Amino acid sequence: MAETLDALRTVVARIEADTSGALGAEERIVLGVPEMDAALGGGLRRGALHAVSGVSAAGAVAATGFAVALAVRAGRRGRTAVWIRQDMSGRETGEPWPMGLAELGFDPDRLVLVRAPDEAATLRAAEAALACPALAVTLIEPFGRLAAFDRVAVRRLALAAGRSGVPAIVVRAGAPSLAAPVGFSAAETRWRVAPAASPPGEVDWGRPRFHVELVRNRRGGLGRWTLGWNGHERGFAVAAGNAGSFGAGAEDHGGRLAEPPRRAGAAAGAGGGLRRAG
Repeated sequence: MAETLDALRTVVARIEADTSGALGAEERIVLGVPEMDAALGGGLRRGALHAVSGVSAAGAVAATGFAVALAVRAGRRGRTAVWIRQDMSGRETGEPWPMGLAELGFDPDRLVLVRAPDEAATLRAAEAALACPALAVTLIEPFGRLAAFDRVAVRRLALAAGRSGVPAIVVRAGAPSLAAPVGFSAAETRWRVAPAASPPGEVDWGRPRFHVELVRNRRGGLGRWTLGWNGHERGFAVAAGNAGSFGAGAEDHGGRLAEPPRRAGAAAGAGGGLRRAG
């Protein structure tokens, strides 16, 4: 992990040298759905920590897809995103696939992918990334019960996001059946995500659709929506059947985010435009 952190710090230093000006911690990430933005006081606060989790095993990919969509909305032209994944997440749900990310509107050439062996290493990498104000967003994807993500650790991440103005999005896709860790009380917002079926007659897979529930919001109201995501336009839209079911058996149409299992090894080895630290 020492080599991974050194590599990440080198990448972060280069990004800081190439990018001038921090983003304001109080800036808002407008989601483009009036009801959601109103509940959030104008959008997600940029210099804060936001937590996303699936409601079932079937919702794991949907949760990751929704988090990536939030990261797309948080993106700024020319700015780089960092995605820190605990190794087990990749083994369980597959590695990010550049073509799938591009379909969601996420530029894989502006992504640094960090692989961490355990929770503690994931936390250290996240703190290192959040110290760089030149990043667009930091995605943090640990796995398991998240014992290391206690109140103190998550509070440190939230404070780091506040200092740099970089949004931190923690994705808990690998163990959705477990209760939210106590430490996530420090999150500005918490979201539960389930997959939503494509409408009848949709060609191919159709666009990603999510049932999302805002279950914690430190600065506003709560709510539940069924959303479609348009990767070409990089925007959400309220889908038919708004405020739909969060049943554990919902069919997963969360989008082609990960490489199909038969090609996961090849994708991980080839890189496909993703820059890796470690």
